[in-house]
Amino acid sequence: MDFLNNALNLAGRFDLPAIAEKAGITPEQVQTVIGLLGKFAGHADPAQDAADHSGVSRHQIEAILSEIGGADALGQVAQAFGFDLDSKGGASDVLGNLGGMFGRK
Repeated sequence: MDFLNNALNLAGRFDLPAIAEKAGITPEQVQTVIGLLGKFAGHADPAQDAADHSGVSRHQIEAILSEIGGADALGQVAQAFGFDLDSKGGASDVLGNLGGMFGRK
């Protein structure tokens, strides 16, 4: 499955409008944050990294985390997006996954 399909499958697992309402942001922002949380899943502080890259407050990101299963669920989120968590805890396959969106591997 390519990156786009993974993202669409992941989005279908969550009630984005309900999560957005609880966090006080738009469903589109929730999608962005979930993707960033997956990308930064192996980092020391994925919530702060997602906040730094999204413009969404850490408080709102923690509300999203609570709704998707907490920090323990981040590995599953990363896996659903096809991110390969390398030994440094980063998503090492991001560019390869993005290339797959355009038919390149």
